[in-house]
Amino acid sequence: MSGRPSPVLLMNAALMLNVIGFANYAAVLPALMAGTGFSEAEAGVAGGAFFLAYAIGSPIFAALTDSRPPRQLYMLGGSLGIAGGLLFPFLDSGYPALVASRALSGLGMAGIYMPGLRLLLETLPPALQSRGSSMHVSTLTLGLSASFAVSGTLQWMLGWQAAFLGASIAAALAMGVVRLGMPSPRPARSDGALLARLGKVYRTRGVALLLCAVAGNSWEGMAFRTWWVALLGFALLQPGNEGHAWLNLALATALTGLLAMPLSNWVAARAEAGRRHRVIAIAAGLSVVIGIALAMLLTASFWVVFAISVVYACFIFSDAGSLPPALLARVTSAERGAALALLAASANLAACLAVITCGVLLHLLGGATSLIAWQVTLGVMAAGSLVTSLCMLVLDRPERPPATGRL
Repeated sequence: MSGRPSPVLLMNAALMLNVIGFANYAAVLPALMAGTGFSEAEAGVAGGAFFLAYAIGSPIFAALTDSRPPRQLYMLGGSLGIAGGLLFPFLDSGYPALVASRALSGLGMAGIYMPGLRLLLETLPPALQSRGSSMHVSTLTLGLSASFAVSGTLQWMLGWQAAFLGASIAAALAMGVVRLGMPSPRPARSDGALLARLGKVYRTRGVALLLCAVAGNSWEGMAFRTWWVALLGFALLQPGNEGHAWLNLALATALTGLLAMPLSNWVAARAEAGRRHRVIAIAAGLSVVIGIALAMLLTASFWVVFAISVVYACFIFSDAGSLPPALLARVTSAERGAALALLAASANLAACLAVITCGVLLHLLGGATSLIAWQVTLGVMAAGSLVTSLCMLVLDRPERPPATGRL
């Protein structure tokens, strides 16, 4: 309709607001640990609670978009996000409250992300849906940087606790954007029970490998984003780097989105134009190489470590916008909700395990001040993109024609 803002613009703006509560925990993690005394393992479990709740909630919310208005589900998700931002530390500052707060925030993200993507797809004409979904997924990278920027600024001005309040306010604003600016299409009900639809999508040729690829990308990306600020804090402890201690690391890492989103959009465009699986495999493989290089150079000057870590973050997410369209291209329109449910479950279960695994590794190998602990942890992170690259290379192989018997 003339005069109405673009649905892509509205949904991307709302996503950026909601993602403030996605990475606010990672942005203030060193200050939170110092202020509360929580260990690396405890911090990892709390961070993992977000992704576990996201993994559990996403299939439910995504599958419900096949039969419920996605805008209605979006409002519920936003409400959960608001509650998560207020519970800790304002209503309760104990460790159980932190875990519960991150779980509520994870459920909130599940309630806005997949229903938001489905709402966008239902609103756009078919010719624009693939490009629109790629841009929406790529916006997540920019939103992560915005989260670091907002959370770092709030921490600098008001203390780390303000980052949680900021997340609640941003979620409320996002609800207003979607409620006032987006229509509320009611999709036709899908036939069959949820488990049957999930099974049908999973058995579709290539879907299992794509889900493994999504899991690998999320393993590396969410683990690195959660522990990135703490990693840079380790770099500041190295001889010769003490003069940079004045830096607000959350704000410094926020600049990444300005580079990562264009790169992700470029990779997505190349994937659409050519051999999709090979393009994604190359992008994921480069991420592995850069991750290993970062692990080997952690004792270099701070700006060298920072520059490599920025490049690493950009390449981690360079293929993120290409993976959902690759999956959706294999299913019918009526199966999108089920496909998105499986995608979300795979991505966030992997993220949950990765964040917890990295926290436990750091704790067991000497803590956040140990070089070997960080090197091993970075290697474990990079293994995720290795899985993604291998899965894509398998999918890129030409399919053999069916054998025919001789007469």
